[in-house]
Amino acid sequence: MTNEGTEQKVLVTGATGFIGSHVVTQLLQQGKTVIAVSRTASGLPTHANLEHLPLDLHDQAAVSTFIQKHRPHALIHLAWEATPGLFWHSEENLKWLSSSSTLLQQFVAAGGETAVLAGTCAEYKWENEVLHEDSSPVNPTTLYSASKHAFHTLAKVIAKDINLIWGRIFLPYGPDEDENKLISHIVREIQAGNEPTFQTPGRAVDFIHVQDVACALVALAHTHVSGTRNICSGKAVTPLDIAQMVSLKLGKMSLAETYRHRLETTKITSRVQGSTQRFDDICPQVQRRTLVDGLSSYFS
Repeated sequence: MTNEGTEQKVLVTGATGFIGSHVVTQLLQQGKTVIAVSRTASGLPTHANLEHLPLDLHDQAAVSTFIQKHRPHALIHLAWEATPGLFWHSEENLKWLSSSSTLLQQFVAAGGETAVLAGTCAEYKWENEVLHEDSSPVNPTTLYSASKHAFHTLAKVIAKDINLIWGRIFLPYGPDEDENKLISHIVREIQAGNEPTFQTPGRAVDFIHVQDVACALVALAHTHVSGTRNICSGKAVTPLDIAQMVSLKLGKMSLAETYRHRLETTKITSRVQGSTQRFDDICPQVQRRTLVDGLSSYFS
């Protein structure tokens, strides 16, 4: 059974989260009808095309009733354990593996057509090589990454008859992120006149602005592609790179020069960088923010 001939609705879980709130906003800007699911409606806009509904995704009976009633044609599933500092090893990940599988089963059974599921770059084995969706090995080493990878394996079976996209999200950033995230920490310290120091100054990672992540997820929900897609910038930067850029943004030229010298003498010890070969087809590079542009959002 499909949703052909009915109003097309997009169900977004984790709708008030860091990524989810941007996904909802972009869907509404495109005129989509959105059903937002989260613990509270805090932070969601008031809009004629938006309906926020509380739903305990761990309650299987409630999920079944909800999906059968609303029959969304697309699902963007972002809800998961995300407590800062705890999510990597939390046993809550195992609950989300089970609950997410149930949600997807019910979505398929109710005629859902496209499911976009949030994976993580932590599924990959980090070997200082550019990470490709099909050729790079996976090696999840935490409960978070292992549970995500297990969900992907299950999802390919559960949703084998619909359009399924697994988005491996790299390091999202933006001004509304948790204040303890790296970039927010750097911005806050430099604004306060402090000089942030780093435990791993030579670790380069792939940051992508949260609005570009949302753009990709929304685009994927309305295309006919399937399979795994990296959601990344394709560039890896160190904390020293970011600190220098922030210093320049704030006009702290002496500090920027200090970080420039450190960059010249600091060896990159590890690199986490995604391939954008598949991502470029969905969200072309010219439409994505550079890191310099993205950092500007912290000061606007």
